[in-house]
Amino acid sequence: MHRALECAAGDRMKPMVQSTPSPWLSVLVPVYGVERWIRQCMESVLSQADDGVEILVLDDASPDGSMAIVHELQQRHPGRIRVLEHPRNRGLSAARNSLMDAATGRYFWFLDSDDVLLPGAIERLRGVVAREAPDLVLCDFRVLREDSGLLHRLRGEMHRRSFAGRTRAGSGRDALLAGLLEARQFHAWSKIATAGIWRAARFPEGRYFEDIAVIAPLCAPVRNWRHVPEPWVGYRQRDGSILSDMTPAKTRDLLASLRDLHRGVTAMQGLSARTRRALEYACLRAFAALARKMPGDESLERECLAVMAEVFPQGIPRVLADCRRRGWWLRAWRAGHSLARRGWGHHAGDQERKRPAMLSRRYSPRAR
Repeated sequence: MHRALECAAGDRMKPMVQSTPSPWLSVLVPVYGVERWIRQCMESVLSQADDGVEILVLDDASPDGSMAIVHELQQRHPGRIRVLEHPRNRGLSAARNSLMDAATGRYFWFLDSDDVLLPGAIERLRGVVAREAPDLVLCDFRVLREDSGLLHRLRGEMHRRSFAGRTRAGSGRDALLAGLLEARQFHAWSKIATAGIWRAARFPEGRYFEDIAVIAPLCAPVRNWRHVPEPWVGYRQRDGSILSDMTPAKTRDLLASLRDLHRGVTAMQGLSARTRRALEYACLRAFAALARKMPGDESLERECLAVMAEVFPQGIPRVLADCRRRGWWLRAWRAGHSLARRGWGHHAGDQERKRPAMLSRRYSPRAR
């Protein structure tokens, strides 16, 4: 496995001297194919970073001119940007892991290279850290679109919450997990944590949906946390999302991440009924979306049913009934309809045993 190499502008193999020995924050930016947006991303950080903020950029063998822009900014801001590189493209998870290995800040904040930090974000974070020193800080975000209009504003895209519930801070992880699972915003860039907390949650390399997989290990060691109900990140909504083209490989990655999430959360002690319901509903929504997007493949369907049987041991109907008891009639209908159209609406365990004959008929040459 290749190690990330640290580079300085003008000499791509010599380590750059770090200007701040003990930064309080490391902003970690993986770069690949973002020539159109990287300047705005980097300038959003440089414009508000104080001397105690370390800015790390990793070139994941980007094929375009992204890194030329980063090196230009590095020359314009001497000592402010550290650059790492992967000799070959290894993907987002590996890039984030390499950035964590190289970072020296007390807190880590991941930022995707097509997104931005909104004005005042670092200052607000510094205030929270100075007052409370939490293990984990959660922030909200704003959706950035090329064609943003009134409809998008009415949908709340100017301020999307990454955490649900009235509790804004705590020392227990149950309320933390419940709020995260109910909001279903699992992205890494809305979670600023201490170096030790993030390093305990390594991203699974070579997989999509990596943010879902790290939720449990990220939350497990947290002793105290804070949610700040303000948008600190501008998330760029681009065409061609991961879910828009669910290949078999992506489907298997999602299944693996859902299994990681479910196993990791249920292994924790002292979970409330609220947290368990939130976990079930988050997984229900994911499987309902998968039912609408997944390609037809007999072996893949068997894998989906196996994971569903593990995640919903008492069956889909019970989860849908629980949604209706809470007054979520429309949500229950939508999820149930998507699952039923795929043939996944019955008890997961029973369906796994009954499925072989149905699959054989569906995928036989005559059925096509």
